[in-house]
Amino acid sequence: MTWYRILCLSLLVSFLAACSDYDDDDNYDSGGADVVGDSNAFRDYLLSEMDRQDIPALAALVFRGDQIVYEDYLGKSNIDADLDLAADHVFLLASISKVVTATALLQLYEQNRFDLDEPVNDYLDFTVQPPGTSTAITFRMLLTHTSGIADGSAMDNHYYYGEDSPIALGTFLQGYLVPGGADYNSRENFHDFEPGTDHEYSNIGSALIAHLVERISGTEFNSYCKQNIFRPLGMNSTFWRLSEINQTIVTPYEGDEAIEHYTFTDYPNGGLRTTARDLFTFAKAFTQGGRTNDHQLLERTTIEQMLTLQIPSLDNTMGLHLFRFDANENIWGHDGGEKGTSTIMGFNPDTQIGVILLANESDANLDAALLRGYNAGK
Repeated sequence: MTWYRILCLSLLVSFLAACSDYDDDDNYDSGGADVVGDSNAFRDYLLSEMDRQDIPALAALVFRGDQIVYEDYLGKSNIDADLDLAADHVFLLASISKVVTATALLQLYEQNRFDLDEPVNDYLDFTVQPPGTSTAITFRMLLTHTSGIADGSAMDNHYYYGEDSPIALGTFLQGYLVPGGADYNSRENFHDFEPGTDHEYSNIGSALIAHLVERISGTEFNSYCKQNIFRPLGMNSTFWRLSEINQTIVTPYEGDEAIEHYTFTDYPNGGLRTTARDLFTFAKAFTQGGRTNDHQLLERTTIEQMLTLQIPSLDNTMGLHLFRFDANENIWGHDGGEKGTSTIMGFNPDTQIGVILLANESDANLDAALLRGYNAGK
């Protein structure tokens, strides 16, 4: 089985808005903004969902503009240690990581280092061509999951428990995508359609985006993100590497079973670890014209492109590595699922309301909670 959870691309459930004040000063700082209408009702809802879905710990953050209007840390980071979840405990983000990876690439696009419709092979140190096809894969195809690159079973062999992967990203991708490579499988590693003619979610495609960042910038991907995203934004609790984390990592669970902290070689598609507050610092840029914490992360025009449907004839939710979760509420974002973690981040660029939910349980469904939090933030 593949080890990434396929994204839920539409949210169909709506709930009544919630309404009172949140007064737990240890977990919440409104920054002067009005709090959500009934934070007690929203908190009770989250607790009921944790109980129903057996979620050990849940971080919840609702923001409006550049202010946090609700923030809560519920449950246990580690059940055996009886450790309460706290604001500085880091979660594995799973596929929300892809938004950071896309941001890194689009920063280089803003520097006119490439065009979105150029072939990626012009920038790689190896050639990628799905078998039996002739169309070149472009940057836009990678960003819209239309490249034809598939997630084969070889990915399952690249988990590393208690340590970072010793294999370089480019080495792995060349071995996966080029005939004769260590992990190459023409049937499993590619879909049977011409690039650009169909839409299939691709984790490997996202990892290839990160390698393109390395090739174009001349900087290893982890270092690039530190220099151009994390440090400028003050995201001091955000890490691609296990070896760099010196604070509590939330223990992942599958049912009652704790899972040892792990990494995988194709880490840029799901291996980022961070806190709800750091993720808020990043996410609010998408509701503030690309600016956050007095730093221009991306230009407003780039944000607008990311939040524009790119392939409506193939998929009516796909922007540039972001999905439109709810057309009626214009909620965009990304969710993620990995072994022992389920996450979702969504926001409306018009109302500037956003929701972040991070859970340490496999296959938790957070879609309805996202809408509940969004309505509470109105």
